[in-house]
Amino acid sequence: MRFLPVHEIRRREAGAIALGTPAGVLMERAGNGLVRAVARLLAARSGTHVVAVAGKGNNGGDVFVAVRLLESWGVRCSLLLTCPPENLRGAARDAWESCAAVIPRDRVEVLADEASWRAVSPEECLPPRAVVIDGLLGTGTRGEPAGTVREAILWIRRAARHAAIVATDLPSGLEADTGRSTDAAVVADLTVTFDTPKLGFQYPTVWPLLGRVETVDIGLPPPPPASDDELCDFLSASDPDLRLPRRPRDSHKGHYGHVLVVGGSPGFAGAPALTALAALRAGAGLVSAVLPAGTTGPIAALAPEAMAHALPCQRGELDSQTFRQWRSSLDTFGVLVLGPGLGTGAGARSLLADLLAAPPARLLLDADALNLLAREGPLKPFADGARIIITPHPGEAARLLGTTAAAVQADRPAAVRQLADATGAVVVLKGCATLVCAPGRRPQMNLCGNPGMASGGSGDVLAGVIGALWGQGLDAWAAARLGVWLHATAGDLAAWRGGEVPLIARDQIGALGAALALLNESSTPDG
Repeated sequence: MRFLPVHEIRRREAGAIALGTPAGVLMERAGNGLVRAVARLLAARSGTHVVAVAGKGNNGGDVFVAVRLLESWGVRCSLLLTCPPENLRGAARDAWESCAAVIPRDRVEVLADEASWRAVSPEECLPPRAVVIDGLLGTGTRGEPAGTVREAILWIRRAARHAAIVATDLPSGLEADTGRSTDAAVVADLTVTFDTPKLGFQYPTVWPLLGRVETVDIGLPPPPPASDDELCDFLSASDPDLRLPRRPRDSHKGHYGHVLVVGGSPGFAGAPALTALAALRAGAGLVSAVLPAGTTGPIAALAPEAMAHALPCQRGELDSQTFRQWRSSLDTFGVLVLGPGLGTGAGARSLLADLLAAPPARLLLDADALNLLAREGPLKPFADGARIIITPHPGEAARLLGTTAAAVQADRPAAVRQLADATGAVVVLKGCATLVCAPGRRPQMNLCGNPGMASGGSGDVLAGVIGALWGQGLDAWAAARLGVWLHATAGDLAAWRGGEVPLIARDQIGALGAALALLNESSTPDG
């Protein structure tokens, strides 16, 4: 999916209208997608009340549609308006009239001046676990908001201490094409954007305002070919190739891949256990783990469904000699995940060298495997990069490229392209707005996930998820992209349920089922 400039989106909207789709129908589609996202957030937070803040433009109209639908579903809604309803025009006015027919008048308040917004306390009008919908400004925003609209934005920012914030199309106060904003911009937990993400969403300065980004297809004509000002594409669950094969009723565990996790060392036995558990939760039919003797306890505790094989090792670290018994049987495993907790001694180095010299059918390199690879000097192309996925964080990427983490972060799309071109592999550059790239492909950016996922074990979970998807029949490119989306989405769902601060890796694993359900929903025509 593309990041597009406003003029292109408007051109396509005009094209849809010219072909017979009324503006009101486009607004209904947008509002329908918005309400689905809001309902999911409410359910995750066990919330029951929505407060919608609407301006006089089409974003306000989208909100009116959503409020009408939510009220019809039994969700208690309140509306705060920045202008009297009689000032509304076109499709927004029509949407208001339909909304006014279902929402009680005592839950609609017009705050048409700055003093009115300053007088309303979010603490007093927001019930626990409420969701606030921002429908103030749309893609036409230029410059700093002023007057009543500015005060309404500041009210939403204060409300964020007590409620989850959902932005309609984009956070109010953000310039869609440039990504410019001031302190008078909404900070959203979730941005529900229509048709495609806006061009400005690519820029790192925007990411703290967006929160999780979900897209809603409103039925516009296809966009033109990509232009040079697009740094990357948007990673969306609506991409048709991001689908797991449907499971027939007479299937068995052998149909869904066998993931082998190789890693673990004294003090780092939890990492492969998390990887194994994540692979199981992501649908792998079988999971095995090869670990040094004395490190299998976490596997038994966290993932007893996985088959743990303890190998006697010198100094507690796997090496090529102890692993040799597995070489002849590697083809029986669909995917080999190498690196979680592996260690970086001479033994682990020899093991990596042997596997790279004759890689198995599918090899995922993570964590210590990447640190070992960086020690080998300048990056060289893998013998068969199409069979390899690497998943570095910025520090590991910097070591692989012979630069600094700051340099990687300064231009993440360039860094992930460089890694893909240098190795021939599919590359997952982890971090805020994780990027996925492969040789000859434009990087894809994921705008799901949250700061609560920045904790130990999160990368181990991601490796297990990608490995499981790869083993279920997806190619490396699709498995990496879908794995990134599922992992980040699970993290968001877990954070909405229990907060970002206490979020740990096992919480992400626990939410994978809900993330997979959301993926299935996104595959429906109106999802």
